Amino acid sequence: MTILLINPSGGERKITEQVFQYEEAVLFIVQDYLNKNRYFTIDDIVPFINSRLRELSISLNFSGIKEVLKSLIKKKLIFERSKLSKDQILNNENRKMINDYIIKYPGVYFNQIAKDLNLSNYLLGWHLKILLKFNFIRNKKIDKHEVFFDENLEENYDELYYFASKEKPRLIIEYLLENPEGATKTHLSRELAMHSTTISKYLKRLEKLNLLQKKKSSIKTIYFLNEQIYYRAFNN
Repeated sequence: MTILLINPSGGERKITEQVFQYEEAVLFIVQDYLNKNRYFTIDDIVPFINSRLRELSISLNFSGIKEVLKSLIKKKLIFERSKLSKDQILNNENRKMINDYIIKYPGVYFNQIAKDLNLSNYLLGWHLKILLKFNFIRNKKIDKHEVFFDENLEENYDELYYFASKEKPRLIIEYLLENPEGATKTHLSRELAMHSTTISKYLKRLEKLNLLQKKKSSIKTIYFLNEQIYYRAFNN
C-alpha cells in the first residue's frame, strides 16, 4: 500500500502518483460526514477520515489525508466550511431550477432570473454563490450587468448568449428558427407585435453578432437565422 509521507527533516512533501487512488474513498467518507449536518473543516475531519480508512484497511497518515482533501478542494468537489459536496448541490429544488434556467438561457442576468423564477434577491444571490463556488456556472460583466453562463460553454460566444437571453431578441431568434425561409423586418414587426424601430435595433445587433444573415432584392430585405452559428453556440 502506497502512503503519503512527510519528509522527516521538514523538507518538501513527497507525494506519490498514487494519491489519486485515495480521492474516491476520502470523498465518500466526507459525504457521509456531511450527511450528518456537520460543517466540514480539514482539522476537524481528518481524525474521522483516518478512523474510517482504517476500517477499510487503507493505511494513510494524517498528512496524506490532508493532501487528498486539498486536492479535492482544489477540484471543487468539496468546499471547506460548507455542509455541501458537489453531488449534493442540485438536491435543492430552487438551486436546480436556477441552474437549469441558466443552462437554457445562457447570458441571463440577475434581475431577469429573479423575475422569471419569482425568487427574492437574497435567495437567488445565495444559490448563485453556491453554484459559482462549485463550478456549475460562471459569471462575467457585460453592459454593466453581471451575467451567468453554464460553466461548460465556450467563452467566445458570451456576448451572443447575453444578447440572445433578452426577451425580444429571443423572440426574433425563435421565430426565425421556426421559419427557415426567413422574414422581412415588416413581417417580423407584425408577427411579433414589436415597433419597427425596435425590430431594426435588434436585427442590427444580431447581424453584428453574426447570428443573422440577410438577402436583399430591389424591393425587400429578408432576414435568416445563421444556423451554423446558432447550432455551434447553442448546441454544445
